[in-house]
Order: sequence, then C-alpha cells, then structure tokens
Amino acid sequence: MLSKLKDKPRPAIGASWMRKRRVLRFYVALLLVAGFTYKLWPRIEYIPEEPPTVIQNIPIASSGVKCEPDLDVLRRLEVRKLSLYERREMIVARSSESNLPIRQRLNIPLLQQQSSSDEARKLGLPSQDDCYIKPPVTVQVPPSPANVDASHIDFGVATTLERLNDSLDAFTHWAGYTRTRIFALIEPDERVEEVQAKADSLGINLFVTQSEEEYLTRYFLLVAHLAKNMRPWTRWACIIDDDTFFLSMAALVDALAEYDHTKPMYIGGVSESVSQIGFFGLLGYGGAGVFLSRPLVQQLSNHDVFEACQAMPHTGDRRIALCIYQHTDTKLTVDYRLHQLDMRGDVSGFFECGREPPLSVHHWKSWFQADMAKLSVITNLCGDKCLLRQWQFSDGWTLTNGFSIAKYSTEIDVDDKTMELSWVGNKESFMHALGPLRPKDMGKFSYILEDSVFFGNQVRQWYVHRDAKNGDQIIELIWKTA
Repeated sequence: MLSKLKDKPRPAIGASWMRKRRVLRFYVALLLVAGFTYKLWPRIEYIPEEPPTVIQNIPIASSGVKCEPDLDVLRRLEVRKLSLYERREMIVARSSESNLPIRQRLNIPLLQQQSSSDEARKLGLPSQDDCYIKPPVTVQVPPSPANVDASHIDFGVATTLERLNDSLDAFTHWAGYTRTRIFALIEPDERVEEVQAKADSLGINLFVTQSEEEYLTRYFLLVAHLAKNMRPWTRWACIIDDDTFFLSMAALVDALAEYDHTKPMYIGGVSESVSQIGFFGLLGYGGAGVFLSRPLVQQLSNHDVFEACQAMPHTGDRRIALCIYQHTDTKLTVDYRLHQLDMRGDVSGFFECGREPPLSVHHWKSWFQADMAKLSVITNLCGDKCLLRQWQFSDGWTLTNGFSIAKYSTEIDVDDKTMELSWVGNKESFMHALGPLRPKDMGKFSYILEDSVFFGNQVRQWYVHRDAKNGDQIIELIWKTA
C-alpha cells in the first residue's frame, strides 16, 4: 500500500508559477537591501537657513552682519536691505617726505582679517556694536599746508540764490578761510541775508549782487564786475560755474604761480570730449574755471571793448573767448589740470587713475554723481594731499581715499598710469586730455563713498555697494591720526 502511494506521480508545476516565485524572491531581496541601506547609510541632518533679522523694517543678514548696525546711518544711506557691514580703523601717520607716490602698496589685507566679533563669538560673548576688522591700518601721507593765502584771487559766479546756497558746502572746502573772495550775480531774491549768514559761518567771503539781467547776460557781466572790485593786490579773476570744485586751494595757488600774472593771460581747461570742442570751439570752459590775469581783465573791461563784446551774438564762455581773440593779442593757455569733465555715467576711472589729483572738477552733481563735499571731508583730518590718495592691499582691494574701495578683475601695477575708460564714449574722443586710457573693467567690484562726517578728532566714511536683491554691503572706515 505504501509502495503504491510512493509511486503515485506528482502533479506538474506550471511555468507561470515558477516565474512568480522568482519575482517574489527578487522583491524580498530588494526590500532587505533597502532596509540595510536605510539603516546603515549616514544621516544628513537638515539645517534650515537662518532667516534674516529685521530691525525697524530693514532685513539684516546675520551671516554678513556680525554686530548691531547704526540705524541712523542705515536710514541716512537709505538702506532697504543689508547683507554685509564691516569696519576698519585707519591711522594717519604724517611723513616728512613731501613726494610720496600717489599710489602705494601695503603688505596687509583690507578685508580678509579676523574681526573682533569673531573673537567675541568664540568666547560666547555678544558682538553688540562691533564689526571691526583688526588690526588698524597705518598709512603714510605727505604734509599739507595748514594755511593758504588766496587773497590775490577773486572768483565770479552767475547763478540763482537757491543754487548758490546749495553750493556753499562745497565752496567752503576751497574758499573757506583762505581770504579769497566770491562775487555772485543772482536774480532778485528776498533770502539773500540767510545765505550770506551761512557763508559767513563757513568762512567764505561772499559778496552777492542782485541783477534783473538774464543768466547769459549776467555771465559776461562778471568780467566787468570783477574788474570793478579788484583790489591793489588782486592778480587773478576767475569765472566759475556754481558746481565748479577745486580740490586744493594750496595746489591752485601753486599752479597759478607758474604763470606771469603781470602779462595778459587767459588760462583754462578745454573739454575732455572732442565732440564738445568741435561744437563749442577751442576756449576755456567755465566749469573748469577760466582764469584771467589782471592786465587782461583791464583790457576786457575797457568801455568800448566791453560794449562791443556784449553785443556779440554768442553767449557764455564763447563770448568771453571770442572777445579775447577779437580785441586782444592773448590766446588761450590750456592747463590740463583744470577739468570740465564732459563725461556721463560711471566716471570712477577718472577718480581712480592714481595720478596727481586735478585742480578742478565739474558736472559732479549733474552729468555724473560724485558728492565732492563729502569726498573732501577727509581733508579735515589729513589735509588736501590725502584726498584721492590710493593704497593697494594684499587681498586685491584698492582704496581711493574719499571715492571708492574697488577690486579689479586684473591686478593694476602700482606704477600703471592708464585711466579706465569707465564712462560713456569712445577712446579717441578723450585721448587728448585723459590718455593713456585702458578699456572699462566689466569685472570690477566697487564700494562707492556715499557719506562722510568729521566729528571730534576722527573722520567716518561709508563706502556702499548697492544690491537691491541680495542686500547692500557697507564698509565703514574710521580715520584717526597717529
């Protein structure tokens, strides 16, 4: 019976059943591998990005701002979002060497240093108001004259009282307490006493005369007005625009001393743009400052000469130039240190060129923006020769004092005197006045000076890189004397 059972044939297993078993084994093995992988694989911990701190509606990125920023400063700079704030102390050391190069190289980084707030965090201390990068940077500057006597130079400007008032903060840099005089011909205005009081408080010898004449007529009338008010020791009469700015009265006095004031002299700067010269002619442009020696002023103010020139169809600087060319033997002496600055847009290349600073600049609040009154605040601490002086740091940053902190895409040699063609225009149009030129650096990263104050024994400068998307970046330099 048993033998019969053993010999009984088993039912055949179908091929489909065998395939199902193989699939089942595969999935079981896959689940086992997945389980071990999940169990043994290193964990990646998710760390959420730290949200920016918001202080009085200003988002502040904690990764780049390690201290409590000065909210008054942020409001004054109109910062809407802040991503970086750094401070560096600058120590001015007076050098006995008067011929220090404008551009100097320092073997120290400007920004790649451990900040004091980093040290505070290591100690578990709150950073509070502490964004300083240590140590302080000491720089050498040449001596500047303490007092300048410019009593032999008179300036004339035709403008409105409102524009004159706005210009006084800039005028005080070069005209304040230098004994020079500024004669202003303005339209009638009832607020003259207020502006006069402001000028007096700034040490500016301002003399305001009201006139019903239109602006272009008043402009040429300055010649006769300056002639009438000359003192026995007056050597030069200068016609300017209300946005003409002289970087150093001491440098201007020295420059005029190179010319013979006892002879008829017509000194000025031509436009940097060939197209402007082609349109207006070869003449001294008033924005750069037109200097007339005493003998020439006397020739032009002769009654017959003045009346003939006043009847000319041309106006402004052209009338003065054509009057001189037609009625005297004097020709224009071009001084390329006097700058009309007929340039639009980004003029950083001009200010960052590392050459001797210009005698004058113009158009700084119209064709381009560079607040010369704020740029020049640093001179209260270290003198005129400190303005626009450059220091190249080992981390690639270049400080142009009063204008910018910039890193170029390619290193600029300390002896390189080329000027970056950063503004709008072609190279050939500006070569005669500004060459040698180099192409615009499209990879340059810049912080531009937007504010500066002199308080006590120090100057604070704020250089800003604007970035509406990621947040503005601010570098504050605090200047002190050694």
